[in-house]
Amino acid sequence: MASKKSDIRERFIAKIRPFKRVEPVPRLSSVYTTFNEVLLDLRYSGLMGKNYYWFFMDTHRLKQWRGKQRFVECLICGDENTVLFIPDEKVFQWYDGVEPNRKGHIFMRVVPQGDRLVMKIGYDRPDIDGQDYLNRFDLISPLIPRPLPRTTESVATAPGVFEQVRESIMQDPRLNGDSLHERVIDMIAQMGEWAGFEAKKSYAVERDSPYSIDVAWIDHEEMAMAVEVHDGGNETEAKDRLRQALRFGSRKVVVVSVPNAIARLRSICHFEADLKNWLEIWSVERVYKMFCGGHQFFEDFYPFRKRQRSDDIVEYL
Repeated sequence: MASKKSDIRERFIAKIRPFKRVEPVPRLSSVYTTFNEVLLDLRYSGLMGKNYYWFFMDTHRLKQWRGKQRFVECLICGDENTVLFIPDEKVFQWYDGVEPNRKGHIFMRVVPQGDRLVMKIGYDRPDIDGQDYLNRFDLISPLIPRPLPRTTESVATAPGVFEQVRESIMQDPRLNGDSLHERVIDMIAQMGEWAGFEAKKSYAVERDSPYSIDVAWIDHEEMAMAVEVHDGGNETEAKDRLRQALRFGSRKVVVVSVPNAIARLRSICHFEADLKNWLEIWSVERVYKMFCGGHQFFEDFYPFRKRQRSDDIVEYL
């Protein structure tokens, strides 16, 4: 973990160096100086078990700097691409009257909620929307441009195209199931078997798990790929299932989604640092196209690779 935190910290600092000279402060762990502007107090947290990031700030440092040295608390949520920048005046405003613990620490939970991060101080203080502080490198120096607002791209789908795909899937005699969800699962299971895996539907990643994965491709009792099919319902549940699959060793995680859910899936996974680096989102249309092409290929390929004796020369013309 120490190595991972160090690597993330260095990548974060590397984003600043094109704009500002920045170096570590001697004898102050995780504090950097931008020379005559602000100090950067770097805090890191991975995603905790109950779906939040957990940070502490050292009030001994903060009191020493107050009124003498501007500083910014940099709360790194999972990786260097998701950082909350909290200026000193906001820290003192939000925590006014809050007593630190015996070590002099004050705390903050950062909770992903949909496509946003929410900062929770506790002590009956109101929650704070993190949107105005997310990736705000410009709060370090006016030389750094303010980031453009992150927008959720729409999925370009011609009117009626997906409904045609849905209809084709529901009428395809090669697929089993009474719903689109069941038939896409069957499609992915068949493709896994073509690729030489053991495909298991409704696969529990561990015996007592409350979650099961729609399809898992198993290679010698190990999960090579976990796939969730999302054609409606709760995107957060799909995300949680795949995150657990990743924790239990799946080498790849995939969501196969209908078009109108892709933007939402992308948004809620944006703050899941450990998940998003391994996650792929595929459209149902793209997977069905792959299935149709694969079915044709393997129908011809299986006889080609099969070794069998015949009383006469066999021809495939």
